[in-house]
Amino acid sequence: MSILNKISNYLKKNTQTPEKEKCELKVSECIGKFVKQNDIDIGESVAVEGARLIVKNPDGFMSVPLEAVVKNTDSIIVGDFNREESLTLGNEWFERKDTLKFDEKGMLIK
Repeated sequence: MSILNKISNYLKKNTQTPEKEKCELKVSECIGKFVKQNDIDIGESVAVEGARLIVKNPDGFMSVPLEAVVKNTDSIIVGDFNREESLTLGNEWFERKDTLKFDEKGMLIK
């Protein structure tokens, strides 16, 4: 391979636009922070369940997908997500969070 080919391949790799960086989230760094969307406070983060962030707001609870989290600093900034679906899933989470589950022998299941 000639030097020109090597240089052009190197420049092609460096000029490609990087993929959208995903916000790395640790559960301990997400709880108890205000959540904002478009500079509007939409609630406070109270839990993480699977790939969703649980947010308490005046309408109840929202289950925001972690994919929507753009930035996690003093507050959590989220992008666009389906708000109706998030309210439905969040309120379902609230209904089942304190429900005790038992097996067929009556033993408590985690």
